[in-house]
Amino acid sequence: MSMTGIISASAATPEGGEDNALSNPPLDCQVQSSTLTCLVGPHRFQLRAYLQMLAGISKPRLGRVEIFGQVITDLDKTARRKLRSRMGYLSGVSPLLSVQHGLMNVMLPLLYHRNLSFRETADQARTLLAELNCDFELTTFPALLNSFQRAQLALARALILDPALLFLDVPFNDLGAKQREEMGELLGKYKQGRAVCMIGGLQYTHFLEQHAQQIIFISEHKIISFNSWRAFMQTGDKEVKALLSVVQRATQVRK
Repeated sequence: MSMTGIISASAATPEGGEDNALSNPPLDCQVQSSTLTCLVGPHRFQLRAYLQMLAGISKPRLGRVEIFGQVITDLDKTARRKLRSRMGYLSGVSPLLSVQHGLMNVMLPLLYHRNLSFRETADQARTLLAELNCDFELTTFPALLNSFQRAQLALARALILDPALLFLDVPFNDLGAKQREEMGELLGKYKQGRAVCMIGGLQYTHFLEQHAQQIIFISEHKIISFNSWRAFMQTGDKEVKALLSVVQRATQVRK
């Protein structure tokens, strides 16, 4: 690799996304193997723009992003598809395919990226779903499942290709306190040996306290990197302290 991280960003800014008027400061960061990086800040849509840029879903407006040593702006369609097969993306807000049952939702990435038979694909999906403690009928359609069961399916779909790089887009969305704890345990188990980059971690701060090696605060004014949850919590930066105050109040309301 020409840079040291599994993901390397150099003065990279994403496209404007949902609010083109919002300023996006340049990002310099490294995401290493077997570590978890969480992007935090006051504007979720802004964080999502940075996450999707780091995942190669969108190209940087300025600067440079490398994934596995490949500059994403240089990749053609075939190279991008090959890169996708090494990555998993869990979205807590994007729905599963409503016209496919749960098992098929998990099988589809394998069917697309791997030259396996339908039976082999189904067997691999069933094995993974069993490891994720999915105790519901696997041929149930997503609309008939509860929020945690849908989250389990989304995680299985993200993991089915055994990716070296995992992106988590608000994985605790719409989960209750016990379900956030259960999802945190699953994510903690499956982050081992992978580089993980996420947004939405402040919905369950205990997970970040346990697992985050890098926290990157992003606002329209600045980007600050912290090498631990403790360093993030102890900062004197006014914007970070304001964000933490909002998070603490929201946590008290949920309790």
